[in-house]
Amino acid sequence: MRRLRPGVYRDICWDDSEWSDILEKSVRGNFDSYTEELADSLKHAIMRTFHGCRTDDAGIYFREGLRLHDRREMTAKLRTIIEENAELHWMRDRVDEAIREVDNTLDEGRLYVVADDTVLLKHAAHYLIYGSEWITAVLGGPGHRVLKNIGVPTLLEIDLPLSMSTSQTRTELAVKMLNEWTRFTCNAPDWSAPIDFSFCLRADVPASCIVGHSHPAELHDPLNGRALYRPLKTACAYCGQRLPL
Repeated sequence: MRRLRPGVYRDICWDDSEWSDILEKSVRGNFDSYTEELADSLKHAIMRTFHGCRTDDAGIYFREGLRLHDRREMTAKLRTIIEENAELHWMRDRVDEAIREVDNTLDEGRLYVVADDTVLLKHAAHYLIYGSEWITAVLGGPGHRVLKNIGVPTLLEIDLPLSMSTSQTRTELAVKMLNEWTRFTCNAPDWSAPIDFSFCLRADVPASCIVGHSHPAELHDPLNGRALYRPLKTACAYCGQRLPL
């Protein structure tokens, strides 16, 4: 603690990697070993995380959990959207071509949750405004209006067992946690830094981990110059089921 010199203000941005350098120079022993020890401990922790989507009924997540991206299921959903909306019928014969043009397989067999809902809503609200990023990309601009009329912008709350994440991911999280601890120790700030951190998962999240949901009334659309978007509906079928008698 003497080496850290608590109370001596460092004019360093909250997300600067220099916080790691300051801590590394202050600890005894190998800095990486502390990071690994914290990462190992995190394996037994549960962390409140968030996922953005668009759905008519959030109850499906409370019944079935949050599932990995299945390209065959998503392609079937894409074709259904095109078939059910006359303004997209012109795409019927070029769906396969549009999919090839997007040429993105990064989401297959994966799902993503984030550690901070504020960061998600501020910088990635398109997941709530349009739904699936892949379907949004395949449909392109002509499909945006259609997607905005399907379901309700939904923010899911998930108590994630960090054992579901990889060792590398927990190590990366440990570094961020240690950096923030160092910033607090040195600068004694009166605010907490946003946790700009995502978890890439390779397994379905069980329904028991889904603990809440909400429907934001205002979002800024990153696909439309961050224009203010106000959804017509701010409740889903599941909300109606949970209303008090």
